Amino acid sequence: MESKGMLETLRKYRRDLHRTPELGFKEFKTKDYLLKVLRKYNCEITEVKTGILAFFEARNARYSGTVAFRCDMDGLPTTEVSDVSYRSQHPGIMHACGHDGHMAMLLGLAGELENIDLPYNILLIFQPAEESPGGAKTIVESGILDKYDVKRIFTLHLGPSKKAHTIASRPLEFMSKSSELDITIKGLSAHCSTPHKAIDALYIACLYLKDLYEMEKTILPETQFRLLKFGKMVSGTVRNAISDETKLYGTLRCFSQKNFDLMLSSIHDIAASYENKYGCSIEIKYTEGYPPTINDPELFEMAKQCLSNDFDFITLRKPSMASDDFSFFTEKIPGVYFFLGAGNTPPLHSNNFDFDESVLVTGVKAYIKLLELPL
Repeated sequence: MESKGMLETLRKYRRDLHRTPELGFKEFKTKDYLLKVLRKYNCEITEVKTGILAFFEARNARYSGTVAFRCDMDGLPTTEVSDVSYRSQHPGIMHACGHDGHMAMLLGLAGELENIDLPYNILLIFQPAEESPGGAKTIVESGILDKYDVKRIFTLHLGPSKKAHTIASRPLEFMSKSSELDITIKGLSAHCSTPHKAIDALYIACLYLKDLYEMEKTILPETQFRLLKFGKMVSGTVRNAISDETKLYGTLRCFSQKNFDLMLSSIHDIAASYENKYGCSIEIKYTEGYPPTINDPELFEMAKQCLSNDFDFITLRKPSMASDDFSFFTEKIPGVYFFLGAGNTPPLHSNNFDFDESVLVTGVKAYIKLLELPL
């Protein structure tokens, strides 16, 4: 399909999907729309919860096995403020992370596969619940990758602030393991005029937080990327009573389980020292979150060489501290995650997110180019 015709098709897909965003594992309208398009093509369709897998068998395969391409399907619990004609029709839910565009690209690829002499089988994965609770894990656990002998996987994600139509990635660490931290510090309340009778949970929390930030800076070499940040603190009831409880809410992000365990152990050790010193109690709760996304270095180099001939390819110096459940795929098979430059757009997850839809054509063409790689 010519670029102009492809853009018109992709724009329609994207805007139709943008109007009906749905949250994780509730993508029922989205699923129906995708199925309506995919059933036009000669592919075998499998449904896993609200997810869809479309298998295209190579008629004259030159290699055994299958290559997968994945997109995410879910929206975010965000109220869209834009006044565009295709704005969300579902109050309080919006495609604010570009998943509508990701689905449009994979639908566009599906249409192009009909006209390509495929060198190997192709599996298109329309994956639910990327934002939460992690639909990729459900897809992997379904056994579908083994059923179709999937040997590698690729995905593109729209990248705001990156030059439009560029493709950016890096080998090895690409996205972090992300864990939510909830810390509760319990002390003893008293009137502010009698501080000697209290165990000041707010004061202890401030000192503890400072020590945690110092630990984060020094516990690992600079080359081993990590992040420990707290965005919310809740404490006390009135201004003239010393707080007996303070809650800290934050996130811990690393690129290996070893470093995650090391930092978590240090968080507990510092807490124990404060309990001994001040007589408070500190409870630490955390989620395991998504694993880190690690791009296979050999496959990355192959993809880079392939794409650099026709696209503006950028090798990123540092990984992203964001998180994505694509990592469940790359734990099982080699994969590469790319950013597709969307130009000067509002940030991801913002209530006015939008992008230049012409970059979707670049995304589909990049996917097609990757089919030139040997398997």
